[in-house]
Amino acid sequence: MTDQLSKLFLEEEKKKRTETAHMLEAIRTERMQLKRELSDHVVTRWYRAPELILMEKDYGPGIDMWSVGCIFAELLNMMAENVGNIKDRKPLFPGKSCFPLSPDKKIVERKNGFPHSANDQLSVIFGVIGTPNDEDKSFVLDKLALEYLNNFTVS
Repeated sequence: MTDQLSKLFLEEEKKKRTETAHMLEAIRTERMQLKRELSDHVVTRWYRAPELILMEKDYGPGIDMWSVGCIFAELLNMMAENVGNIKDRKPLFPGKSCFPLSPDKKIVERKNGFPHSANDQLSVIFGVIGTPNDEDKSFVLDKLALEYLNNFTVS
């Protein structure tokens, strides 16, 4: 009798797993057919990848790696051997505004019609890593974003 119950139980378990597998496959297929709509405004300003700042519509996992890299660099800079005084610890890219997502409304300086500030997120990023060259800019598809990007001094 115990053998029969065990077999019955195993058969029932197998049936449930098969049904679950079919359901998951149907959901997976359905999800694959969904149109991907990406958000225009993601991530805290200091960890926002340049392609998001430039409002690129098609982005991938690289934006997450950018954010993780920023946080990791900050963690490394927090180590006692990397900073003399605990009060000297700071974010890697502490921008105060981010045109066009969260612009500084008090900016009066303009370059070719675009607001310009040393505290803008892209200015802060480029101040640390340098401005992109033509190859780096090749991913930018939007002409207006490319014009904005070209306003930064090459370093």
